[in-house]
Amino acid sequence: MTDLAVHTENANTGQKGTLTIVAGYDLGNSSIKFVSSDRQIRFPSYLENCYYRPTETPTEGYVEYLEGDALTKLDYKQWLSGYAAYDANPKNHLRVTDDATAKVSQSLKHVLAVLSYYPYKASIELVICASLHERGDLEDQLIEALTGRHVVKFGGKICPTEVKIHVLKVYDEGHAAIAAFAQNLNTSKQNVIVDIGNRTVIATLIGSKGHLANRKTFDNGVEELIRMISVNPDFKNRLVGEIAMPHLIRIGLESIEKPFWYGKQFSFQDVYQKELAPWVQKSLAPVFKFIHPWKINADSCLIIGGGSQLSGVDEALRAKGFVVADNPVWANAIGLYQLAKMIHLRSVNEQQ
Repeated sequence: MTDLAVHTENANTGQKGTLTIVAGYDLGNSSIKFVSSDRQIRFPSYLENCYYRPTETPTEGYVEYLEGDALTKLDYKQWLSGYAAYDANPKNHLRVTDDATAKVSQSLKHVLAVLSYYPYKASIELVICASLHERGDLEDQLIEALTGRHVVKFGGKICPTEVKIHVLKVYDEGHAAIAAFAQNLNTSKQNVIVDIGNRTVIATLIGSKGHLANRKTFDNGVEELIRMISVNPDFKNRLVGEIAMPHLIRIGLESIEKPFWYGKQFSFQDVYQKELAPWVQKSLAPVFKFIHPWKINADSCLIIGGGSQLSGVDEALRAKGFVVADNPVWANAIGLYQLAKMIHLRSVNEQQ
């Protein structure tokens, strides 16, 4: 199910008036993370475009684009996002991790899908900070793709919603995590952040006063471990000729209730244990070698990203002197929200 935490400071979700949401939006290769004052929403970054409106639309994850600034730019006007996309097409849905441009081309579709989780509102003003692996030329493209007026209809809602999106700033992934843990880090000194993500592992050196001093992206994130498991001979034998589904392997890696189970078919814990060490050597060893000159003098070496929660990895990282974030999956999104809140408040105060 979708991760959804609703806190006590809920925004007004009555039907009248405009609902203003200030949020951090993290479109990851594995999942979308969205953090605001009252909600934390997370679902897989899967997309299924629809040629026509489904007979029965899911109440969460379905969006129909009616009019707005992106009308002529969108390839499809109806789509399913997250678990709804997987349910509709388990094998051939689109994944952000498979397309280097997807963090721009799919960004609007996924953030609008996030809003389908909210109670109906006729008008929503969304003010966000977002992130990219490497901003570069993509920063302007991402802002352009998201910004503007969008009239949409969500599954299970009778009337359309007008959404106006304003992007405050785009950050390099991982940099925003400093904001999430500012109270626990000495930002006047050097800090190292390692983000063990789905497609990549990103090492970021934050210099004194919080500026970005150095950064390097490495391939072979958790997706590579999933691939290694899927082609392991023992695993393939248990599939009895079927094609491995990465989503089910990921669910098995993340599950607390049934860890290491491939759907309801079999356990792959032994395969995981065989492939973990080779993956660590392939994926993490180059990262640790890169950060070593800074690690020996850094005030803190913080580990974020879902990969830090892999069985056996968390303990090994702590043993080597790394600090694993309390909520590593949410670290970047929480930081983006903190920054969005700060920038938005400053803007409001300046206008008064």
